[in-house]
Amino acid sequence: MQHFDEQLPLPFLKTDRDGKILSYSNLALENFDLSSGRLNDLVDGENIGKLISYGKGPNFIPITIELNMKTKRNPLALFDVHIVWDRNDHANMIFLPKDSANEDLMEKLMELQERLASTDFELFEKKEELEKAFIRLNQLSGPFIPLSDSMCLIPLFGDLTAEKINIISEGCLKSIFAGEYDEILFDLTAVGEVEGKGVEKFIQLIKTLNFMTGSIIKLIGIKPDLAKVLNNYSFDEWSQINKSLKQVLSIYLNEKTSNM
Repeated sequence: MQHFDEQLPLPFLKTDRDGKILSYSNLALENFDLSSGRLNDLVDGENIGKLISYGKGPNFIPITIELNMKTKRNPLALFDVHIVWDRNDHANMIFLPKDSANEDLMEKLMELQERLASTDFELFEKKEELEKAFIRLNQLSGPFIPLSDSMCLIPLFGDLTAEKINIISEGCLKSIFAGEYDEILFDLTAVGEVEGKGVEKFIQLIKTLNFMTGSIIKLIGIKPDLAKVLNNYSFDEWSQINKSLKQVLSIYLNEKTSNM
């Protein structure tokens, strides 16, 4: 037998096909009585058949078997034995003890896995709640407000994003479709940051409303920084920019009065 002079964290043995021990590590010498030089003398009698059957397996494919081993400390101790056969037809084996400490560790790992799974589910629920809250927030950021049977106001709040316009559009189009509105006002006074995709979605909404009602969509409360962004898009055919809600309402009321 040859002493394998490498510091390994687990016992290591190398044997030939007949079970003769060719080399061993320090921990193998500490754990097993190697005086006979035979692997069979270290394995419980009922487990020798299992070891022999696995010893006849194909080369180079790592395998793991569970064996009761005779150690210096215990008459029998359970090990996971990891075996790989090399090109010289030698079995290289590492012995992982399956003692109560390992079982306790596995139980703790399983408990941890269960807690992580539970935490993942809770996080998923919180994520869903947060997504619903964002959707609700976006819906409230563009409420549909009927001012009369033919006039409605949609004030926009916060940043102009594609996601927000998509959510606002759904409720807006349903309300317009259900009524007979020919005066549609968008108040942009409270708009914050503007995304390019958000502007594109907003212009698409204006075009759609114009197509549905045949009316020019009125935009009010446009700030200078927003005006610079909107100037990059051509949508005068479907919209009209007004200074304030007061101005639009004054014109609307005067027209109604003159028609009476």
